[in-house]
Amino acid sequence: MRGDSVPLAIPVRGWARLPWKPLAAIFSGLILAWAFPPFESWQGAWFGLVPLLLAVLCTALAGRVPDTAGVNGVPLLSKRAVLRQSFQLGFLAGVVFWLVTLSWLLRLFETSPAPAVLIVSGWLLLAGYCALYMGGFAMTFAWVAGLIGVGKLWRTLLLTLVVPILWVGFEQGRSVLFGGYPWNLLGVSQYKAPALIQIAAWVGVPGVSAMVALLNAGIAFTVLRYLPGHREEHYRPNIELFIGLMVTAFSFRLGYTTLRENQPPPGQFVVTAVQPAIPQIKKWTDEQVDRIHTTLRNMTEAAVARNPKPDLVVWPETATPFCVTDEGDSQDLVRDLSRHGVPLLVGSMDVVQSNDTLRCFNSSFLFDKTGRVVARYDKQHLVPFGEYIPFSGLIPWLARLAPMGWNCSAGHEASLFSVGNPATSFACLICFEDVMAGLSRAAVRRGARLLINQTNDAWFDRSAGPEQHLSHCVFRSVENRVPILRVANSGITCLIEPTGMIVAPTENAFSRLPTPVLREWTVFIPPANMTMTPYSRHGDWRFAIPCAMVTVLCLIGTLMAIRWERGFTGKELERQHE
Repeated sequence: MRGDSVPLAIPVRGWARLPWKPLAAIFSGLILAWAFPPFESWQGAWFGLVPLLLAVLCTALAGRVPDTAGVNGVPLLSKRAVLRQSFQLGFLAGVVFWLVTLSWLLRLFETSPAPAVLIVSGWLLLAGYCALYMGGFAMTFAWVAGLIGVGKLWRTLLLTLVVPILWVGFEQGRSVLFGGYPWNLLGVSQYKAPALIQIAAWVGVPGVSAMVALLNAGIAFTVLRYLPGHREEHYRPNIELFIGLMVTAFSFRLGYTTLRENQPPPGQFVVTAVQPAIPQIKKWTDEQVDRIHTTLRNMTEAAVARNPKPDLVVWPETATPFCVTDEGDSQDLVRDLSRHGVPLLVGSMDVVQSNDTLRCFNSSFLFDKTGRVVARYDKQHLVPFGEYIPFSGLIPWLARLAPMGWNCSAGHEASLFSVGNPATSFACLICFEDVMAGLSRAAVRRGARLLINQTNDAWFDRSAGPEQHLSHCVFRSVENRVPILRVANSGITCLIEPTGMIVAPTENAFSRLPTPVLREWTVFIPPANMTMTPYSRHGDWRFAIPCAMVTVLCLIGTLMAIRWERGFTGKELERQHE
């Protein structure tokens, strides 16, 4: 066997003996976190993976253990040690990234009655869980790199393409396993670069993640060629980097053309968003009920007093202190405001008795001009440990740990709302449902031409939480080419155009709490017979799911190597050289 086909035969001297690999992993985690809110230096995502990739490659291609003689004096790592160390590097990078980007959870110290130990434990456990996927990516990539090797152009090009496939595969796994947590996917970092994210209409956020990961791989393999012990004696073009740059340039060109040719015409549907900015710590106290009702009344009356009157007034998630379906002050308020002749979309909790059991829903209700409920939507994707406690059905006492004191029940399908003449069809996404791409896609396929995200981000005032939440909603517009109206109790209220452009967002300052705000937009609603985007038609089956299938096969190979491979000793490797 030729020496250049043995992927482990790279010298370990000088610089390689330094403990730079953990530092490289930490550096990758910090750079990637820098690309997301609140820092929003989205350019950092294009090279943030490079230190981690180099550390994993050098681990896979040139390691050492004290009890291994190696070949010609070159110390080597066993395959098992390579995979273990690569996982540790990826996990370390992931922990750093997630601890930074999820630090907004610590705002619950001030807005939640939960004990501090539970809040900190939740932050650490969630960061650790998400970091497992980055560790899995690094370990699987190390196995593939050891299998293929480098040195020849075709090997390097193949590995360059493997990086985005594995990255998307592990992101897809995190997005669907255990209910799914598709938060801060790599592509989401580009939400303020509209020309680069238009490919999401074809391949969703995973396609944007793949594009960013591909350029990272191109940079990493270019740098690898010039590291000590791996310098190539002959010159060749950096084709790996060229491929990444060409894909990025093509995406930019496509996005620029799309933005230029898809400017929305003047709208006709007038909608007003009410952001009452009720602090979460005061939201459920009895003494604040009158204040909440007064704020909602005054702001809604100011909205309907405008000329012309809006076609729809929207309140945020759980805007009312009490259920609007029960007789009481909240229901009286809504019915009284309906006399102004404007439909009102209200976020409210609802309690339904079924078979001697009370079921609680986080819902949205559409009231017509007479104060009658004409449609409702029950939130489908509930937040674990926020709206329900997992396994509380099997262990009833766990339900007492729910922040609201009870578990919510989930709805089963998207509801289609209709107002105006001609009728405008829209659907609601409550709270973090706009993070789940499948829910928006299902609503659009049912006929919704406007999506309304009602949310209450007051839990995370003065943090990066509301901005990170907004960044995901941008992609639901691009993927389906429909406008989205975000209405927050506290956070960021705005209109997002079908191209992902953010219109007139409210401020999310770290220095002060939000204030009550009214926002009014005249929105262009796509026609009922609009052409569906490829992503609306096919979802993740075009790209992300095939990547996940390849990743599963590679992961199986990696786990088999851990289980059965005992690693190469120096003598075994010498026999392969002979």
